[in-house]
This record gives sequence, C-alpha cells and structure tokens, in this order.
Amino acid sequence: MHWRRWLITLVFCFVVVGLLGFVKFNQVMAAIAFGNSFPEPSETVKIQRVETSSWQPHLKLTGSVLATRSIEIRNELEGIVTFIGFASGGSVKKGDVLMTMQVDDELAQLDAIEAEINIAQLDVSRFEKLLEQRASSRDQVDRAKAQLAVSKARKRSLEAVIAKKTIVAPFDGQAGLHQLEEGAFMSANTLITKLVSNSNTVWVDFNIPQAYSNLAVGTPVSVTSDILGLHDAKASVAAIDQEISTRSRNMKARAEVTSDQVKLKPGSIVSVSLPVSASKEVVRLSSKAIRYDAFGTYVFKLNKDDKDNWRASRQVVYVLAKEDESSILDLAMSNGLEINDVVATQGSFKLREGLLVYTDEQSK
Repeated sequence: MHWRRWLITLVFCFVVVGLLGFVKFNQVMAAIAFGNSFPEPSETVKIQRVETSSWQPHLKLTGSVLATRSIEIRNELEGIVTFIGFASGGSVKKGDVLMTMQVDDELAQLDAIEAEINIAQLDVSRFEKLLEQRASSRDQVDRAKAQLAVSKARKRSLEAVIAKKTIVAPFDGQAGLHQLEEGAFMSANTLITKLVSNSNTVWVDFNIPQAYSNLAVGTPVSVTSDILGLHDAKASVAAIDQEISTRSRNMKARAEVTSDQVKLKPGSIVSVSLPVSASKEVVRLSSKAIRYDAFGTYVFKLNKDDKDNWRASRQVVYVLAKEDESSILDLAMSNGLEINDVVATQGSFKLREGLLVYTDEQSK
C-alpha cells in the first residue's frame, strides 16, 4: 500500500503543474495577443531625393578691405592756421583748398625779391649796351646775369614755400575727423586729415596658404559679409605678393571688387571664397541627413518593402565639404547611393535599420 500513496502524490503534483502551466500559457498568449494589437513602431521624417549638381572646391579666407586711394595729409612747414576749407568728415573735391597758413612774411620777402629782380634786369641791360660800346667787360655782364638768376631762384623758392602753406585735396574723397582751429599754431608734419576716395571699387587683401601659391592674377573670387549685407560680390585677383612670409608661410594676394550692394569701408573684415580646382558633379544633401558614429559617416536611405511601405536602411557616404546647411557628397565614393534615391533628412536621428518610416508628405 506504500507505493499507492506515492502514486497519488505524483499524480497530484502532475495535475498541479499542469494547471499552473495551462494558466501561464493562457497569460503568455494573452500578452502576445495584446502586443499584436499595437501597430508596428514607426517614425515620421522629412525626405530628400538624391540629385547631382555642379560644385567647385574653394577655400574660405578672411580678407581686409582697403581703399584704392587713401592718403594722410600733413603739412610740410610749420605756421599759424588762417583758413580751414573742409568740414570734419565731409566730402571734398580734387583741388579744393583744405587749409591755409599765414604767409605774410613770405609775401613781404617776395616783394623785396621782385624789386631785386627788376634792378638786376636793368643792370643786365645796361652792361650789355656798354659792352656793345666797348665801355664794359664781358665779366661784368656775366656777373649781372648771375645776380638776376639768383634773384629769380630765390623768388621761385619763396613761391614754393607759399604754395606749401596752402593744402589742397589731391583727389575726390571723404575727409576724416579733425580738430583744427583757425589761429592755432601747427608744427611741421602734423596730421591734418586722412582722405579716402569715394569709389565703390575697393581692394581686399587676404593670405593664401603656400600650397596654393600658384594662384594667377585674374582668378575670379567672391567676397561675402553677412554683417555688412554683402553676398557673393564678384571680384578678381589684381595683384600677388612675390614671396611667401617666413613667419606664417602664407602669401598675400589682393582682389579688386566693385559692389553695388553696399559701400565697403576700409578696414572692414570680409570673407573671400577662392576656387582651388575645377568643378565636379556632386550630391548636395541637407546636413540634417548626415549621421556619424564610430564606423564613419552615413545616411538613412528609404526603400519600399513588399507592402509598399518605407523602410530605413543605413548607407555609408563620403562627405567632401559643408556649405551653409548643405553637405557635399562624392557619389562615386558613396557606394550604394544612386540618383533618385530617397534619403531621410530632418528626424533621421530617430531611425534604425529596418524601421518602418512615414514621410512628412504621408502624414499630411
């Protein structure tokens, strides 16, 4: 009878385990059914079709604006200011009198020298007549002529001094600020003003890395400054320095630009775009489409599945450069990416391999 009790116990255990298994099985099946009632995980993104465009590699350099004509006007001689003919920061024309200095002493000396010249001319005439009558010598005539030449030279010297005390504008332009006052004594070589031409044509100086030192005069460049409101102004290289700096290993170049967009002030900082090779066919994609990880650079290409739904697929790409909000891709080195392929842009960071994807056009 002992074995019967063991048999009943075993049967009871099997029944309990079977009931528990049956309950658990129903719970698992219910959970699976509940999970299947939810839709498949998906994400919505914006898309862009792969298209080719022309692109030319270029360098982004920083340039400084210079006036084509600019000069510091200084007085050569000292003296007292008697007249100021231009406003501080005003516009002037070529030949305008900017400033005059006192010349009373020079004018008095000039009157005396003119009297000496008259006397010297009379002496020359008298000695020449006497020489004809053999009443004078050739030496006296030569001395009188020499004295006349000396007096005329002194007159020209005084006239030059008087002219130097009248400062005139050498070209049309815009004067700088000044603090000149009539009656003030001005020492020699004092800065009167700085005159800058009014031309819309300016120079832009920039430095080129020695790797591109074979740049030729006439090479087209573009000048940009978002702060100044200048966008892709066309320019050309007007001059190139003949040596590379031993400090920076750069070579200085100068471009000439004429802009109707905005008047560039000398000293302004602008961006210079310099082409460095021939144009090539590339793919432009939004930078939001480019993803990075430890294995490199990639995008998510969208492909249709059997049910005509979009599925995400990781596609390795090669980025040549970035311009504003676009990335330039080399199509030849991006194996698997072809023309008219659809690529996820905004929202691509949410994707993973094989994920169901809806486009922003489908969600509308």
